[in-house]
Amino acid sequence: GSLLATEPYFSTLLNTSETFNINPLLLFAITGQEQNFVPTTHDSALKMANNPFNLYGSWQQYNTSIEDAARIVSRTIIRLGKNCPTNHDQIQWINRQYAADPNWHIGVTYFLNELEGAMP
Repeated sequence: GSLLATEPYFSTLLNTSETFNINPLLLFAITGQEQNFVPTTHDSALKMANNPFNLYGSWQQYNTSIEDAARIVSRTIIRLGKNCPTNHDQIQWINRQYAADPNWHIGVTYFLNELEGAMP
């Protein structure tokens, strides 16, 4: 029931993750934490899907394109993931600056594990 499973969103997230050498499931997991994967039933799903990462506060404040949002979040993940100690969880490390919620990484990790478990 996710709008992100349709085009152009799905391919854009896959292509962007490939361009930046990021696990595509991580991008989807972040959208799960931020916007419940943008359900097709939400009244504002088409607008929400332009920024399913809630960059710059929210999709309402920064309504761009899925391509722009995916590139920004990819660069942000790379930048915030640098210098992560080898014995530290990288998503938790990114959480230090990515989200105001100190438990953001728990939800992202949950969704990432669920998505990875659903892969053939």
